[in-house]
Amino acid sequence: MDTATIIPSHEPSAISRLSAALETELAARGAALRPVVFACIGTDRSTGDSLGPLVGQKLARLGLGDGAVVGTLEEPLHALNMAERLQPLVSSPSRPLVIAVDAALGRLASVGTVAVRGGGIRPGQGVGKDLPEIGELSVIGTVNIQSAGLDAQVLQSTRLYLVQQMADLIATSCWWALRTARREQAPPLRVVRAA
Repeated sequence: MDTATIIPSHEPSAISRLSAALETELAARGAALRPVVFACIGTDRSTGDSLGPLVGQKLARLGLGDGAVVGTLEEPLHALNMAERLQPLVSSPSRPLVIAVDAALGRLASVGTVAVRGGGIRPGQGVGKDLPEIGELSVIGTVNIQSAGLDAQVLQSTRLYLVQQMADLIATSCWWALRTARREQAPPLRVVRAA
C-alpha cells in the first residue's frame, strides 16, 4: 500500500496541493495513454455517503466523456450495483485506470481532510460491508468521526455544507489534474511553415 497525501480541505492552497498530488499519481500510472474512469462510490440517501455521487455529478458537468464517470446523483454507485456496474471496466481489453472516490469516517482531527493514495479501497468497511477492492488510485474524503456501532447514523447526520465543499474540491482537482497530466504527456506539436 502506498503512503497517502493528506490535505485539509479548508486550507487556502487545498485545490493546488490536491491537484498536484493527483497529477503526480496519474502520470505515474500512465493516465495520458489510458482511459481513465472515476468510480464515485456512495448514495444520495445519506448525507455523508453522498460525497462520491456529488463528485461524480460535478465531474460529469465539467465535461468528462461518457463512461469516464461511474456514480452520480442520478445513478449512484453503491453496494447493490457495484459488481454489475464495474465488471465491464475490469474485463475491458483497454484496462482503464480506475480512480475510486469515496467518503470515510475517521478521527476528529481528520474530519475535512482528503487523502490521495495509490491502491484501491474497500468501500463500506466503515459500516461493516464486505465489498471487493476498487481502483488503482484512491481519493478519500473524511466527512465525520468514526463512532463504534453508530457509523450509519453518523454518516446520516453529517453536515451537507462540509460534504458539498469537499466534493467541489475533489471534482475540480481531479478534472484539473487529469487535464494537466494528459497535456504534459502529449507529443509536442510540430510547426510546419509554408515555403
